[in-house]
Amino acid sequence: MTELLPTKDPIDSGAAYSERWLSVQDGVELRVMEWWPDGTGEPPLYFVAGWVSVVEGWRPLLEVLVRRRPVVYIETREKRSAKIDRRRLRVEEFSVQRLAEDLCEIARVVGADRSSAIWFGSSMGSTALLEALKGARLPARAAFLIGPNAAFRFPWWSLPLLRVPAASYSVAKHLVIWYLRHFRVDASREPDQMRRYERTLNAAEPVRLKLSARAVVGYSLWPRLETVTAPVAIAYASSDVLHAESEAKSIVATLPAGIAVECPSNTYMHRAEVARDIEEFIAGLG
Repeated sequence: MTELLPTKDPIDSGAAYSERWLSVQDGVELRVMEWWPDGTGEPPLYFVAGWVSVVEGWRPLLEVLVRRRPVVYIETREKRSAKIDRRRLRVEEFSVQRLAEDLCEIARVVGADRSSAIWFGSSMGSTALLEALKGARLPARAAFLIGPNAAFRFPWWSLPLLRVPAASYSVAKHLVIWYLRHFRVDASREPDQMRRYERTLNAAEPVRLKLSARAVVGYSLWPRLETVTAPVAIAYASSDVLHAESEAKSIVATLPAGIAVECPSNTYMHRAEVARDIEEFIAGLG
């Protein structure tokens, strides 16, 4: 474990801020950012963002969250910030199950408490959290999850791209952005969300992106999902075609303490407004 490093707050929140890299496996250290506002006795919210996302993209929501409670933001291993030994750059090292093990180790190191820890995740982060919550392995009072993936479906034409050299990423990236814009995101109704995806793909580290994409081919969330005992809210939007409404409702129906939270749009779920839904869910836990 590395020590807490005072550094510039990436969202300029005004709260006390520090970051560190925590070892989750021999040869792998993950970046963990922490905000600690003054005058609050609320327990921390543990934040796990989506696939190759960047913290600046969550600034509007984080600014609201850190006014009320501490936030511990965990960047998963496919992100550029992770420190990874070359021998760990293999497909199996980027599976959802491996991401879940990382989260369990981070929880142990930072002292997440089973009676109070609230987890928040989006997309791939939500999927990894559900995997970690199976069998109560992850200490959690509850979790609020945006758009978890029960499976990762790639268009047929994209599968050969998972085998091309990482040096060809710039070409593949433009194809993926074109596909998202025309077939998976309503760019006219949700331009902010389309810009988010473009920013994410432009910031991605090519080797890790390719390995993590190959690692999730064939993944299924369903095995042992019924062993998640903590209360879990699943947020979804009917307009979100990347994370289907029907899939979200099926996940809720399988979870012993699942709660469906319908939101107006994908963009809403990534902006400050969703903080109200998160706090209402936490307050409802008693």
